[in-house]
Amino acid sequence: MTQELPMAALSLAHEREPESTLTPLPRRKRGRPLEMQPHEVLTRIRELAVRNALFRVHLDAPALYARARRLFGTWAAALLSAGVDHASAVESARRRAVEHRRHQRTKIVRADS
Repeated sequence: MTQELPMAALSLAHEREPESTLTPLPRRKRGRPLEMQPHEVLTRIRELAVRNALFRVHLDAPALYARARRLFGTWAAALLSAGVDHASAVESARRRAVEHRRHQRTKIVRADS
């Protein structure tokens, strides 16, 4: 009760490329799919750096901060991968914070006078 393949099917089987020349499809990793691809994270970090908005990013964009830390290990490593100097970003953020506090103090002193 064995059925034999028709001659057309046999000829097609011989015309196929050998499996070694076919490029395998990339396998998807197990688990949930990424919510944001690494290149998207880096693009958003660069956009924030241009606007000087990297200060308090863990509060302003917690999803971006968490995704960057998961993908790159640390926030500093994510900034380095995006081409942003972490030390200068922290320094400018501290400078702006000091200027803001100084401005707030002088505004309070003026209001009391």
